[in-house]
Amino acid sequence: MNTVKLFSVLLSILFLSACNNNKDNKTATNNEGYSKVETYEYPTDSIRINKWVSEGNFKAMYKHSWNIWKHLTDSLKGGKLRYQTWASPTQIVNKLNNPSGNENTETLFEKPHQFTHHNPDFVTDDLSIVVTVGYNKASEKFAIDNKIFYLSSLQKMQTGPYSKIPDFPSDAINIKPVYKIITEDKVYDGMYTMSAWNGPKSYDDGYPQSKWKSCIHVNINEKKNNPSGRLDYACDDINNNNTFYLDDFIHFKISKKQAASYNQQINNADVKAKEGDIALLVAMHVTTKEIKRWTWQTYWWSPTPLNPRNPSSNAIASSKNGIALEGAAPHYAMAVAYSMITPSQPYINGKNEGNPLIAFNPYLEAHFGKFGSDSYVMNNGSKINTNLGVDSNCMSCHMVAAIDTKKGSSFNGPSYQGDKYTSYKDPELENRLMLDFAWSIQGNLQTSK
Repeated sequence: MNTVKLFSVLLSILFLSACNNNKDNKTATNNEGYSKVETYEYPTDSIRINKWVSEGNFKAMYKHSWNIWKHLTDSLKGGKLRYQTWASPTQIVNKLNNPSGNENTETLFEKPHQFTHHNPDFVTDDLSIVVTVGYNKASEKFAIDNKIFYLSSLQKMQTGPYSKIPDFPSDAINIKPVYKIITEDKVYDGMYTMSAWNGPKSYDDGYPQSKWKSCIHVNINEKKNNPSGRLDYACDDINNNNTFYLDDFIHFKISKKQAASYNQQINNADVKAKEGDIALLVAMHVTTKEIKRWTWQTYWWSPTPLNPRNPSSNAIASSKNGIALEGAAPHYAMAVAYSMITPSQPYINGKNEGNPLIAFNPYLEAHFGKFGSDSYVMNNGSKINTNLGVDSNCMSCHMVAAIDTKKGSSFNGPSYQGDKYTSYKDPELENRLMLDFAWSIQGNLQTSK
C-alpha cells in the first residue's frame, strides 16, 4: 500500500496519510522543498488508478495526466519550472562518482537515444531537436541508492531468465523534454519557422517532419500571445493566424555550456548555437511510477490546443478545464497510455486481444518506420497492424526496456515495438534484465563502473 505524503502550506510540515484516504484537490507532496498548493495528490494510490484503468474511466485518467502536467510546469521560487530543477542521468552519475564533491553541473542537451536505438544510421531531418532527461528527487535517490547506471550493479541483478531491477518508488517521475533551439541562422526578419503537427499519416518509412508540410511562425521580438491559431501548409505564408510568440511556448535562454552541448550534438558547421539563444519546449514524455507499469502521458505544443490533432482529442483537451495551468502550459496537447491495449491485460498470461491504445509523441516517434518486431492487436478475429511510430504506445515500447548485461557494449536489447500487449514473461524478455520500463538506464550506462 502506498503512502500519500502531504505538505501543509500553512504549517509547512510533513503529514503521512494512509493511501486509501485519497481525496481530490489536496496539497501534494513537494519533493523539491517548496511549499506550494497543488490541485491533486501525488502519488495517487495505485488501487485508485488501476480502478480507472479496469473500468475504462478515461476522463479520470485525462484529468490526472493534466494535473501531472501542472505539477511539472508550476513555477517555483527562483523562476524555474518544477521539471527544470530535476537532475539528468549525467548529473546523477556525477554525484555517484563524486559523492563528497560539490561540482556545479547543469542539464545539457543531447540527441534522443531512441533515434539511434531504432536505427543506428538514422539522421533526423530537423537539426534543431535536442532533448534532456530528468529524474525527480525520488527517482534520483533510487538511482543513486541502487547504482542503476553502473553496469557492475546491473550484472549482479541479472540472476535468472526473467530478472528485473528493483521497482522505482511510487513517487518517482521520469521525463524527456524535447526542445528546438532558435539559432541565428534560423531567424528571418524576426521570425522563426518550425514544423507543427497536423495529425498522423502512415508510411512504411515513417512520417518525419519533412513530410508534415505544416508550419507555424514564431515572432521572437513582440510580447504577445496567440492562444489558438492555424497551420501554414505552405510554410512561407506568414499571417496573423499562423504567427505565434515566445510566450506561447515554455521557453528559456540557453547557457554557454548548453550552447556548446547543442553544437557538439548537432555537429554542423552551418548551425551554431550561442549563449542567450532560445530553447522552445515542443514536446515531453512523462512517466510516473504510481502503478506497477507506470502511467504514461506525452505532451506536445499545439497551435490549436482546444482542438488538437490525433493522437490527442477534444475530450483530452477539455479535461484540462479547471486545472489552472500556468503561463504557456495550456498551449500543449496530450496523449495518455495507462495500459497497452483496452481492455487492460494482466502482468502475465494476458492476451493481445482488444482495441489498440495509441499514444505517441509526434516529435519523437512519428518518424519511425516499421519496427523490427511484428506489432499488432487482434480484434474480433481481425489483425490490426501497429508496426509504425504513429501506431505506438508508450507503455508497450517501454515494457521491453531490457538488456543482457553479459553481451558487451551492445547489451542485446530488444527492438522497439508498436502498440501491443507484452507480458512480464514475454520471450523477448527472457535471459535479459528488465529495467523497470526505463530505457534511460541503457542509454546512460557506465560500462567502466
